[in-house]
Amino acid sequence: MNCTWARGPAAPADVQYFLYIRDSRRKQERECPRYTPHLGTHLGCHLRNLSGLTFRNYFLLNGSSRATARIQFLDSILSTKEIERYGPPANVSISCNATSCLIRWDTPRTRRALSHREFQYQLDVQRKSAPPGGRSPLIEVSGDLGNRYHFPSSEPRSKHVVQIRAADARALQWGSWSEPVEFGSEDAGGSLLLLYLLVVLGTLLTALGLGFLFKRFLRVQTLFPPVPQIKDKLSDSHQITWAEFTPGAGKGDPEEVLAVEEVPRPSDGV
Repeated sequence: MNCTWARGPAAPADVQYFLYIRDSRRKQERECPRYTPHLGTHLGCHLRNLSGLTFRNYFLLNGSSRATARIQFLDSILSTKEIERYGPPANVSISCNATSCLIRWDTPRTRRALSHREFQYQLDVQRKSAPPGGRSPLIEVSGDLGNRYHFPSSEPRSKHVVQIRAADARALQWGSWSEPVEFGSEDAGGSLLLLYLLVVLGTLLTALGLGFLFKRFLRVQTLFPPVPQIKDKLSDSHQITWAEFTPGAGKGDPEEVLAVEEVPRPSDGV
């Protein structure tokens, strides 16, 4: 565990700091075994052995100086669960099929044994050839899933890089990222571009072909208009009236009337 602090704004030049740690039951108190100095002044502490820490601990930071005895101390009660940062998950591996990739990892080492459900993970999966500003969002994965995640990625897939970090599911104090692991192919980007170009070209050719056939159909219709059909007089529903055959005035053939008159035969004696 590493603890750090800064020099106070009104601290004298010869100030020196000392860190003391006491457990919540006040049964054990110890001074920092290994300070981190800067220009001769203690500004940090490294604890390699954490066996003496309990769930809650009291931290006291004192300062001393030959110039003055009035140096403000700093104390705080901290929970190890709230301040603990887990190491990165190890043994990150990826196996892929035609539609997805399975990402696996090991549980990070902790001070005490924890169940899977007490962990929360973040996966950072990025396409290696992504443009600036085109980063994908982080993926949240619960420890209940058994340290695995199915990443949807169909073939051909471009090269990706994945990193994982862990935290306590209740505190979410994220630890450091794991080493980057790559999967996919560098040539997949070119293959995908070629596939997209072929799809676009095929769509364009289909549209041109349909347009050509439609124009040809219109041209045939213009050159060869449809032949009008002969009406069927027998099935025609038009009714014929005798008035249509009645000649009007001045119409029709004139009639000649022949008058025959009987003339008496002359007698023989006349």
